[in-house]
Amino acid sequence: MNLKLIIFDMDGVILDSERVANLAWFEVSKKYNLGLTLESLREIKGGTTTRTKGILSERVGVELAEKIMKEKREIQLDIIKNEGGIKLKKGVVELLEYIKEKKLKCAVATSTSRESAKKQLKETGVYDYFDTLVFGDEVENGKPAPDIFLKACEKFEINPKEAFVIEDSVLGATAANRAGIKCFVVEDTIKFTEEENKLAYKKFKNLLEVKEYLNQ
Repeated sequence: MNLKLIIFDMDGVILDSERVANLAWFEVSKKYNLGLTLESLREIKGGTTTRTKGILSERVGVELAEKIMKEKREIQLDIIKNEGGIKLKKGVVELLEYIKEKKLKCAVATSTSRESAKKQLKETGVYDYFDTLVFGDEVENGKPAPDIFLKACEKFEINPKEAFVIEDSVLGATAANRAGIKCFVVEDTIKFTEEENKLAYKKFKNLLEVKEYLNQ
């Protein structure tokens, strides 16, 4: 394979943050009687804050949506603090070391805000592995639009066909496919349906498996 660039999603791929986000969502859901389930969270996983706010506003109105999202963020930060900080997903460092060894380009493309993403990547010790980071505020349209992944390719002047995306969300996998980039899916808290599995070029249980595949 003519591979030059690997693009990582951040939440749920590099960081064990989706599990924490789910706990926070379920807590605010219980308080405000939103009736959220893992299944209903599918439509927001991988999306921008603006997109999530829009979806929530349709259900409860803009003012309450803003209040709920603020409380959710605070709960999420409390959980992370109580757990001793955000944790890395299995195989992250091993895969990043392999990419470095093979002299491949490496990027993060995340819907998370610039300040928050940089802070979390630095705190977990993986920030310096990446050649570039692309944030949701750098592109006009967030996932599932292809903009963020195409932007990553443009930064290196690399053809999308020479890249791979690693994603855990349906929105992210859809964005990769729309960008014409092969997508490695490493499922996290949300499992893909049979139809959604078609978005995956290949599926893996963790990033160690991705490393083994690339090393074949």
